[in-house]
Amino acid sequence: MATANLVTHIPVRADGIEARQRLITAGLDLFSRQGFDGTSVREVAQAAQVNLASISYYFGDKAGLYRAVLTEPVASPQNIEPSFNAPGLNRQQRLQLFFDDFMAPLKQGEAVQKVIKLHYREMIEPTGVWHEIVDSEFRPSHDLMVRMLVAELGLRRADVDVQRLALAIVGLAVHYFTCQPVVARFAPQVVASSRSIDTLSARLAMYAEAMIRAEADRRKQAQESDHA
Repeated sequence: MATANLVTHIPVRADGIEARQRLITAGLDLFSRQGFDGTSVREVAQAAQVNLASISYYFGDKAGLYRAVLTEPVASPQNIEPSFNAPGLNRQQRLQLFFDDFMAPLKQGEAVQKVIKLHYREMIEPTGVWHEIVDSEFRPSHDLMVRMLVAELGLRRADVDVQRLALAIVGLAVHYFTCQPVVARFAPQVVASSRSIDTLSARLAMYAEAMIRAEADRRKQAQESDHA
């Protein structure tokens, strides 16, 4: 299988940072197309135009390279909790901050598409790394939303409806990652540029605000019915 044309030849810097990044770039391309079992370390090294021993040096083994490929090419959401919980922010501002951070990786174009494709493969052909990614990258965003909803709805703890609402709000953003081909076919202009993604984040915050108000109204009506 010819793979040498996947990465343009660029001289490797002495410190090896570039060689490591080229291995991740080549690994992302090959693993996303062929899966973990279908890709050999020799193929990745050839595509990256580096010595095969570089994989062991930088990543330990194939599994280490794969883990790096799954987590490094696209910037993960930052720890926004300190800013999110800053005094003086209203609910709309917190939602805006949440979606701005969550949607930022979409601005990285082709790289995020390959990462999503690889995530699909990992769910279908699990290697065990997927659970690590869920806990390290996805759970913090979900838990942050749950804590905000508990406070906004005046609850002591999260119940199943809070979990439903948190999943629905986060799902507003997740859709644009997992359903990229659908978005591209129906309305590509929605995510066509950094500016359009910023606009999308603002709209998602507005939609989420409406969902929270609807849940608050539902709870109020349920309480009134119980006391009638």
